[in-house]
This record gives sequence, structure tokens and C-alpha cells, in this order.
Amino acid sequence: MIKNKIVFGTFIILLLILFPYSILLLIFHSDILSSVIPGWNTTIYPIGAIIKLPVLSITVYYFWKLSKITKEIDLKKVIVYLLLTIPAVIITKLNLFQLVNFGLTTPENFESQIIIVVIINIIANTLFFTGQILFGFYYIKQTKKLT
Repeated sequence: MIKNKIVFGTFIILLLILFPYSILLLIFHSDILSSVIPGWNTTIYPIGAIIKLPVLSITVYYFWKLSKITKEIDLKKVIVYLLLTIPAVIITKLNLFQLVNFGLTTPENFESQIIIVVIINIIANTLFFTGQILFGFYYIKQTKKLT
């Protein structure tokens, strides 16, 4: 069993890591749009990165509600949740296209490397949402058991 304060602090740290700080930079500058590619006026965030922040915020809120009911949480459940959530949070902040060595000599090689990056993102997003769903089941089970 692990205390709720430690788990809640971990959830908050994950939420702070996932927060898109570039939005804050855009608010303080006069130009609302940012440019990653020279000549373009917008930055398009991947849909997975946009959805993860509200989903993790909802999870943190419900964990806060759960911490009002219980004093401790099973360590195994916390470890499983973190193992499912942390890879997606890290991959959201990384640019995987910079990590994969793209060989422009053959188009087949280039296409297979793009497919590898897409598969890594799909697996990480699936793990993330699986972790959130498992936490939802745990929350429902705990609230039914304690009320």
C-alpha cells in the first residue's frame, strides 16, 4: 500500500510534464501563431497530444476525489498505471522523427521508418488510454466498495 499524497504528487508531475508550455509562450508574445517550418504561420499539434492533457486532467481530478475516500492505494495498481501512462507522456514530448535515422537513398526505407514512428505512437497512445480506463474501473470499484 502506498499513501495517496505520493501518488497524487506523481499524477501532478505527469500532468505538468504533459502540459504544452508552448501555448504559454504564445500568449505572452504578440504573435498568437507559431512557426516551426519557415514560411508557415501555424503549428499543428498531434491529436494524441491534444487529447492526453484533458484526459489526464480528468484522471487527476478523480484521483483527488478518490483520495478523499481512501487513505492508501495498492502499490501494484499504481505501478501498472504508471507503466501504462509514462511512455505515452514521454513520447508526446519527444519528436520521434528526429530519433529515427531516415535514409533518403531508397523510398522503401523512408516509408518503413515513417511506419515505425506511427506504430510507436499508436502503441504509446493505446497504452495511455488503457491506463486511464483501468484507473476508471479501479475508481468505480473503490467508490462502490466504500459507499
